[in-house]
Amino acid sequence: MDKKISVEKFEAFIRKAFKVTDEEVASLYNEAGDLEDFSIIERKDADRVQKLSTDKQNQFNRGLKEGAGKLEKELKEKYEIESDLIGVELFDFIIENKLEGVKANPDDVMKHPDVTKLINSHGKEIKAIKKEYEDKLRNKEEEVNYSNFFAEVKGKGIAEFEALNPILSDDPKKAVSQKGILVRELEKFKYRKDGDSIIVLKEDGTNLVNEHGHPVSYQEHVKSIAESYFDFKAAEERSSTGNQNTQQKSSKKVRMPKDKTEYVEMMKDNALTPAERVEIMKLFTSKK
Repeated sequence: MDKKISVEKFEAFIRKAFKVTDEEVASLYNEAGDLEDFSIIERKDADRVQKLSTDKQNQFNRGLKEGAGKLEKELKEKYEIESDLIGVELFDFIIENKLEGVKANPDDVMKHPDVTKLINSHGKEIKAIKKEYEDKLRNKEEEVNYSNFFAEVKGKGIAEFEALNPILSDDPKKAVSQKGILVRELEKFKYRKDGDSIIVLKEDGTNLVNEHGHPVSYQEHVKSIAESYFDFKAAEERSSTGNQNTQQKSSKKVRMPKDKTEYVEMMKDNALTPAERVEIMKLFTSKK
């Protein structure tokens, strides 16, 4: 295969992405050299997500603090005040010292033009700063949520891929690397959840459709990617008589389609196995 991903590249990727040591990489394999234990990678990824969440909150708090500091500095410069006071205490100090001539009740003080102007002007600044960092926090949360959702997309994609009986290397490490090709191609698209279904999206956020304008199912999407890189095994023979009868019964669905319309209808049959779909496709392709 021209586009195999080597075991070395796979191990280099997890070292870089999850910061694992050589000893931790070695622990992924059993004594036979088979890739078996992913617990270290799962733990590393959980730690990464937790750190991302903490960093987001710290960034939000830091932004609010910087915004408040900027506002306090502007107030002190505008009203020529030298003081270490901050926050509400600084605001009270400005009112007491700059509006000494006002001898009215608190309501009259709050209605004073300077106070009203101060509240309106800097109140808007605080709201703008708060909104900016709330938007950043929301975007980061959406990013984390999508990352978790894509883990589900990837898992179902590999399951669909394996159901097609792709021809992979007998070496387990190489087989894992080959499956990485599918994951890499899946990452080029966006997805959304609709009940129990995964909807495939284009870059503009609209549904991915086939040449007839119908939405491409996730199963069809995975199969299309797989067919670009892999060959597939024929339907496996069953050893028992009962299984042979089942295979013979199912094989009645596998026949040469008369035309493209019948081919499309046959491929929509939910009762077909992945192997039967492959056989029908081969028959129709050979006819063309």
